[in-house]
Amino acid sequence: MPRKFEDAKKKEWLELYEQGKTEKWIAHRAGCDRRTVKKAINEARLKRDVVVARVELVKDALRKHQDSLLEEIDQIISGLVIPPKDFAVLSWHRGENSILNDSDDQTKLESSGENAMRRLLKEHLKNDKLWRVLAQWEKASVNHLAARVTFQRKTATLLQEKTGYKLIDGDGSPPFLYCYTAGPLFYRAAIDMALATLEERAQGSAIRNMETAISVNTDNGDVSFENRFVLAVAPGSEERTKQHLLDALKDLAKSHEVKSVVESCRVLEQITTKTKQVVEYIRLLGLIPGQCEICRRLGM
Repeated sequence: MPRKFEDAKKKEWLELYEQGKTEKWIAHRAGCDRRTVKKAINEARLKRDVVVARVELVKDALRKHQDSLLEEIDQIISGLVIPPKDFAVLSWHRGENSILNDSDDQTKLESSGENAMRRLLKEHLKNDKLWRVLAQWEKASVNHLAARVTFQRKTATLLQEKTGYKLIDGDGSPPFLYCYTAGPLFYRAAIDMALATLEERAQGSAIRNMETAISVNTDNGDVSFENRFVLAVAPGSEERTKQHLLDALKDLAKSHEVKSVVESCRVLEQITTKTKQVVEYIRLLGLIPGQCEICRRLGM
């Protein structure tokens, strides 16, 4: 009956064999049959290969895990954006989340829930200042978007109050305002005026530019912007409608609501810069430190 040898002895024979010793030489030294040595060497080699393969699998799994964590960091960075000046949270057309809906409708501005990778990243970077500044950014972002919603509603309300016309997004009986042209135009123009320098405001260049750009067509009974976009249809009241629109713009540019948009945007810009610095520093490491449930399961 062949003698049995411990794994340590089989490993020793494999090392001797790979160093150039023959199976016959090893068998003679061990005092056993050459076939026993050959079988033991094969078993030792197979066990070593399994261990090496497992190590490579774990290394590959950890590498993919780190790549996923770094992708999540990239997602955070890509999400740190400041809306452009003319960005409107609500749609200027009728439908879901529209400015034309009841003003009492609640607009959801909360950030979306965390995904699985974000939770794992938090385990890795537990107590890191990243989460503190990111929470500040999310709060500033929600506040800014809420200010934009409020100013959108202010724009729609004031345009209708000043002209006495209803905002619509389709055909209707004159007089009326087209929501999808007049709304975004005066929304954006008022923000531009609020951001203007004191000298530009004193010169009143923005209002004069609008006065020039807005024209009336008594043949068609409409008021348009740059002779391309019809803002209002008001046969017989074209000039008066134009003046009411300009009056609405002046009031919008001085409103508390537009100031909130500008001020909240400046706060958001500051915290965005700070947050990007923190996140990009982590990204430059090329490796997410710490440990999570996945790491523990992989034996790290």
